Amino acid sequence: MHRLRRPPFLSRVRPAAACVLLLFSWVACDGANAPAERRNIVLISIDTMRPDYLGCYGHEREVSPRIDAFADGGTVFDDVTSAAPWTLPSHATMLTGEYPSTHGVRTHDFSLTDETLATWLHKQGYQTMAVVNSHNIGYEQYGLMRGYDPGKGKWVTEVDMLPDGSPGTRILNRAEKIIQVARKFLGERDPARPFFLFLHFYDVHTDFTPDPKWEREFVEPYRGRLTGVTADLVKARNQIMRGEWQLGDADIAFLEEMYDAEIRTFDTSLGVFFDYLRDAGLEDSTVVAITSDHGEEYGEHGSILHGRTHYRELVHIPWILRGPGVPVGERIATPVHLIDVAPTLYSLAGVPAPEGIDGLDATLLWRDPSEFPEARFLFSEADHNNIIEGKDAHDIKRMVRLGTKVLHRNLHTGEQELYDLSNDPFEQHDLAADDPEMVELLGQRLDEFMKRQGSARSIAPPSEETMELLQTLGYVGGDDE
Repeated sequence: MHRLRRPPFLSRVRPAAACVLLLFSWVACDGANAPAERRNIVLISIDTMRPDYLGCYGHEREVSPRIDAFADGGTVFDDVTSAAPWTLPSHATMLTGEYPSTHGVRTHDFSLTDETLATWLHKQGYQTMAVVNSHNIGYEQYGLMRGYDPGKGKWVTEVDMLPDGSPGTRILNRAEKIIQVARKFLGERDPARPFFLFLHFYDVHTDFTPDPKWEREFVEPYRGRLTGVTADLVKARNQIMRGEWQLGDADIAFLEEMYDAEIRTFDTSLGVFFDYLRDAGLEDSTVVAITSDHGEEYGEHGSILHGRTHYRELVHIPWILRGPGVPVGERIATPVHLIDVAPTLYSLAGVPAPEGIDGLDATLLWRDPSEFPEARFLFSEADHNNIIEGKDAHDIKRMVRLGTKVLHRNLHTGEQELYDLSNDPFEQHDLAADDPEMVELLGQRLDEFMKRQGSARSIAPPSEETMELLQTLGYVGGDDE
């Protein structure tokens, strides 16, 4: 039977033996101030990774032993909010420390122009490298691949390639290839200079294609209509949205179990990269950060996949730091945000952050907690794949949070929902009618936030070929009738 999990940020804290999330430094430290030497930085993004499916965040099944062991040697952030529920705007935020309303990349019609971790660290003398596994990051026109050394920014496509060189329709696991390229890049580096390496993995995203060994281990026999293939799931989601079909417990259990098997498959591959860092002698000088862009919905609000809403199953993400300058065995309950990743990495690298970014340096939470705000407004935006009158609708919803109170607003209908995460962690009971003062407070702050004008540059609409790829990847929902 499917059940709503108690989210990690409200769960009983387990020993930090576990997870691999966002920022991670490989060696422990004594919490000193900015380092005298420039530290290497590795940022790992696991696309579509929910924290509550990792052992270090309380998942009961053993699907992430290498990630869990990794987390045990670093610091785990229990309560992290993403800026958007899908890949492109969320990664633009991860790499800039800015909300989508600031950097401006809300849809496929814009290109990022602001400083990124790669452009900024390159200016500070860093060698910069990236191996990414998504069109939303790797496509040059979106501007996320700027700043990498010549020949050291590679997009490993997430789909199979046909004999004529055109993209196919199967979304494959690419972790082994990504790690192979990353090892090559690191082997070619100048050891006298610090490096920044960004790795993005699409493996736990649908299509679900786990190692058969782990599928047998985690997935029970299922005779329903779902396949785990993205295109089929998009059709099912659209039927749910039109009221033509409802998820059953067996359907949700199948997707959750396939997700478990996929995570276990990926965890094995990621362990190979951890071993490489150790064997290459890079642990003591390298801060490693692991996080995600967004989660996945498994029926918590009646649907599947991601992109359409800002509920916790989609915007609660993992973040783990490990390495020099990072405490060992630390768990941080203070709410933080994806905008905080970049400034925290700058701090751990020992370089100043660009002026004017939205995020905060989360190292303050162990160096000087009094300097970090106890409560602040946190936002999520830039949804997509909603359908209005049979057509895709983008950026029609907003979320603002203060402490445990969360307000959701639908710009199209004007509807607002209020939840209290302290006793309703999966946002099932709308309190808007019971607490109009909180609705007004959060709504006013949201109004102010929505006045921002992003700095992104408009680009030409996606080509027909690109639209076909986006549809394969589930980024063009549409009406499939």
